[in-house]
Amino acid sequence: MISNLIVFSTLFLGVLFTVLYIIRPEFRARIEQPKYAFIKQLSLYERSTGAEQQGVESNSNDCNESDSKKNRQ
Repeated sequence: MISNLIVFSTLFLGVLFTVLYIIRPEFRARIEQPKYAFIKQLSLYERSTGAEQQGVESNSNDCNESDSKKNRQ
C-alpha cells in the first residue's frame, strides 16, 4: 500500500513538474537560472586567470610533445 502511494505521488509530481515547465516560462527561467549563473562564474574565472587564451592550445601542444617523444623511443 505505501509503495503504491510513493510511486503514484512521484509520478504525479513528475507530470506536474513537466506541465509547469512547458506552460510557465517564468518557472522554466527559475529552474534554469543556476545553469546560467554557473556559466557566468566560469567565464569570469577564465577571464581572471587567462585560461581562456591558453585553453585547448596548450593542451594540444602537450599531447603533441608526448606523442613525438613516444615516436622517438
